[in-house]
Amino acid sequence: MKTAVLALGALLLVGAISAGAYRAGAGLSGVNSAPGSLVAVKADGPALFGSNCAGCHGAQAQGGVGPRLAGLVGPWTAPQFSAAVLDGTGLGGQPLAPTMPHFRTAGFGGEPITDAQLADIQAFLKGI
Repeated sequence: MKTAVLALGALLLVGAISAGAYRAGAGLSGVNSAPGSLVAVKADGPALFGSNCAGCHGAQAQGGVGPRLAGLVGPWTAPQFSAAVLDGTGLGGQPLAPTMPHFRTAGFGGEPITDAQLADIQAFLKGI
């Protein structure tokens, strides 16, 4: 009986770890190749933009509900871009449209946004 309980506990632990690793990497690319390791979250600008921004700004940042971003964010510094995405603050500190989510509190998929994710989205936008 004790062995069965320990085996069940181990199985549940492995399942919980696997589920957490899957959620951490959901929608993002990159997997740590070490056997038995958790998913390493790698920022991916096109995928992140597609799943979090394209609904308003268009698949190629051509605009839609939100303004066109293609060709406009190139001169923005990393802090300016971060302020726009995280706090809804544009150049010069003016608030962006009320429909712009404040991703500092919303996150991407409920997870806090990393500096690497912001940099990859900005790089994607600079490249289109």
